[in-house]
Amino acid sequence: MLDKQLADLLFPEVTLAPDDMEKLYPIRGLDSKAKVTRIGPSPTGFIHLGNLYNAIIAERIAHQSNGKFYLRIEDTDNKREVQGAVKIIISALEYFGIYFDEGAVIEGDKGDYGPYRQRQRKNIYQVFAKYLVENGLAYPCFCSASELSVIRERQMGLKFI
Repeated sequence: MLDKQLADLLFPEVTLAPDDMEKLYPIRGLDSKAKVTRIGPSPTGFIHLGNLYNAIIAERIAHQSNGKFYLRIEDTDNKREVQGAVKIIISALEYFGIYFDEGAVIEGDKGDYGPYRQRQRKNIYQVFAKYLVENGLAYPCFCSASELSVIRERQMGLKFI
């Protein structure tokens, strides 16, 4: 019961359950061997070689299996975000002949499984975070930034990270 009370305190606005979310995003009507893959670059400027490499592989796996390839923008680092970077990323993918079936586009989103920008998916993640807390599988951390820094330094010294 305490876990439910804690979950309600942490996520008072969340009224949906994981089952409700799954109904919003039904199983795709794809062949059982079809693969759904993605690339998730950060909008911090030009696409780097690692992203390009992963995009080529993910696109080929999806399309060779008659699946879907999508672009999700990992836009959670506001400080490093570069204006116009999404357009640069999409243009770079097109330049190298990499086309996605759904995902973030300049005008918004293309596809039925969005939103495709990480920041806009907050309500989805909160539903599952609340579920984890309710079931005793997650808990909040009340450490300050300086306390976390001390812990991180100690772990690095012990080669835990």
